[in-house]
Amino acid sequence: MRSLALRTLLTLTLCGAPSIGVASFSTSLSTDLDSLLAQGSTLLATAQRTTLTSLTMATTLTTLASQVDSYRNAIQGVWNTVAAAAGTTTFSVTDAILVDLQALSAIDASLAQEIARLSAAAQLLAASTGLTTLQSAMATTLRLSDDIGTMADRILEMAGLIMVMADNIGTMADRILATMVIQNTNIALVNDSTLVTQQNVITVISLFLG
Repeated sequence: MRSLALRTLLTLTLCGAPSIGVASFSTSLSTDLDSLLAQGSTLLATAQRTTLTSLTMATTLTTLASQVDSYRNAIQGVWNTVAAAAGTTTFSVTDAILVDLQALSAIDASLAQEIARLSAAAQLLAASTGLTTLQSAMATTLRLSDDIGTMADRILEMAGLIMVMADNIGTMADRILATMVIQNTNIALVNDSTLVTQQNVITVISLFLG
């Protein structure tokens, strides 16, 4: 699904976008993206500081999941704004917007890696963790991984919509292609980390909850 979205973005970028209106969209979009980056950076720092114990595993992951859910909703909100403007708005995409899109996908990839780390820690603690706590923790871990995957999709889709609205694709072609390559790399990292997380959860379930 994500590879298909990337190929669609490449096609749109190389073929060009229709000029269907003239509007200044850059300022509000930059503000929205900067806000997402600030929230994402704070969330990533929280995830990196997160440690698990046998007693607090479930509650710790639930707290993190709530913060990830809030961030997912924020990304969805900006996606909604961009999607609503697509088809009626054109604007000149800037270096800052492209850098923000790269950074957003990098944050998401790092979050996916942190969830994989936490799933490995939970696996090591599983033998000394109560079954109810362990069951709740595994369910929350899968939800975290799914939310991060959803965010990766939305970020990539948002980039595609932005490129469709861009009226300066020709002059920004090299930078746009570089952004796409970086996003593709980060999507691969999200997918790899998701697979690790799922494998760790399956191991815990088969050994302790099956």
